[in-house]
Amino acid sequence: MKPPYGLFLLVFLLSLRIASGQKGNNSVLDIRITLEAENETVTSLLEKISAQAHVYFSYDATLIEADKLITISVSGKTIRGTLDVLFDSKFGYKILGDQIIIAKPEVEEITKDSVIPEENAKNISFMGKVSDIEEKDVLPYTGISILGSNIGTMSNIDGEFNLKIPGSMKEDTVIFSHLGYQQYHQPISELTNDSYSVYLHPTTVLLKEIKVTVLNPQEILDKMLSKIALNYSRDPEIMTSFYREVLQQDEKYIDVSEALMEIRKAPYENTFSQDKIKFIKGRKSIDVQPFQFVDFKIQGGPYYITKLDVIKTLDSFLDPEFREFYKYTLDDIVEIDNRQTYLIRFKPKEKIDYPCYQGKLFIDMSSFALVQAEFSLSRTGLNFARESLIKKKPKDFFVRPIKVDYKVSYRRGGNKWHLSNAVASINFKVKSKKDKINSTFRSVSELLITDIHPDDGTHYKRDELFSPKDIFTEIITTYDESFWGDYNTIKPSEDLRKALRNSAMKNDSLFQNNQEYQNIIKKK
Repeated sequence: MKPPYGLFLLVFLLSLRIASGQKGNNSVLDIRITLEAENETVTSLLEKISAQAHVYFSYDATLIEADKLITISVSGKTIRGTLDVLFDSKFGYKILGDQIIIAKPEVEEITKDSVIPEENAKNISFMGKVSDIEEKDVLPYTGISILGSNIGTMSNIDGEFNLKIPGSMKEDTVIFSHLGYQQYHQPISELTNDSYSVYLHPTTVLLKEIKVTVLNPQEILDKMLSKIALNYSRDPEIMTSFYREVLQQDEKYIDVSEALMEIRKAPYENTFSQDKIKFIKGRKSIDVQPFQFVDFKIQGGPYYITKLDVIKTLDSFLDPEFREFYKYTLDDIVEIDNRQTYLIRFKPKEKIDYPCYQGKLFIDMSSFALVQAEFSLSRTGLNFARESLIKKKPKDFFVRPIKVDYKVSYRRGGNKWHLSNAVASINFKVKSKKDKINSTFRSVSELLITDIHPDDGTHYKRDELFSPKDIFTEIITTYDESFWGDYNTIKPSEDLRKALRNSAMKNDSLFQNNQEYQNIIKKK
């Protein structure tokens, strides 16, 4: 039996933070180390330095050949000198606490970031908030797209959005779509201000008002599976995407990392061909809140979140091989994007000794395409997930998953349905009597497809791709408020924006203090 993909979506690595005296910014690079290695990868060598000196490294994966084999022998050499040997003195190093950021020299970064392509200067950007017209409640995760185009974004948890489009589309129409609401069309030419309020009308569809020919949920699932080749692309596609990974400890943000990615989406009818994820650019917060005793890392996040495409992976609740494990019911008929849609609920049958899910499937009545799937691990599934999700934890620590939720949505473009967005939310309880720790960690990973193009056959280099073993937060370097330019992203929520502003202020303060220290040294 194949394992359910969701269990391996996120692999968490927990390690006890080593308590040590606060190091001065200059002293970190001046720590002397001994390093002996023959034909070892750059990644392995950095890990050895990290373990020996109790420092941490961040770097852009597109700058460094992480798999390059190196032979080195140094004794009593500073970390700065050792890194210069490893990288031929072609990088600069920024220090934030006990973190060493490996990056291009400052002058090169400024030159690169200051160049704005001429065509991007003509782009249109507008923002706003989506709410229910009756209750005035905000509508999170509302789809926002351009009619007849694959460009789009979605609102955040506060209902807020920011959409960027080419200037050539100023006469086009923007579409707002939310489950259970009437689709709303707004000509872009009629948008008169930068901040726009959108109110959607709720809609209900009574089952007795619909002429239904198929009511058996298992038959609906069979039809959905039989039409995958018709509803989803048979050709590879290139998807521009935005990915965000957020970690919280007891409601405090401890890490925020974001990236633009390019996904080479494999054809749906080829079950052996895998999606490939290429890193374009990224940014991260710098210690939004300090970790408390425990370092909490996610392995392979960007790689595994594409596995939430359940039409491609056919997870257990869709796979006919596992259908005997589940109970399905046709619960309702709802309206999504002005199209009538089956709502099927599923849950594991009693006494099933297998990591099953429970959740909802939204299947388009006309095309039998899966529009959206929301699912979570059942109680039995959570017990199975403990060993699968936690690959490393400190001794004497008790760690267990307490909530695992997933969501994946598809949107219609032309006569095909395409992956639109995916969200994974996982809560863990972490306890240690010895260290007096009783914390809840929460990880939220979000993937948003912002544009789709036919595959042009471009070859991806191995070192450009995310792998299952990559730790996303360790390959992103810095955080910059204006980093994204004209790329579409998911607008941060208000509390996340506050945390990031605090992080930016802390970042500026650290660099300012470091600069003042350097000036004092120079005067001496």
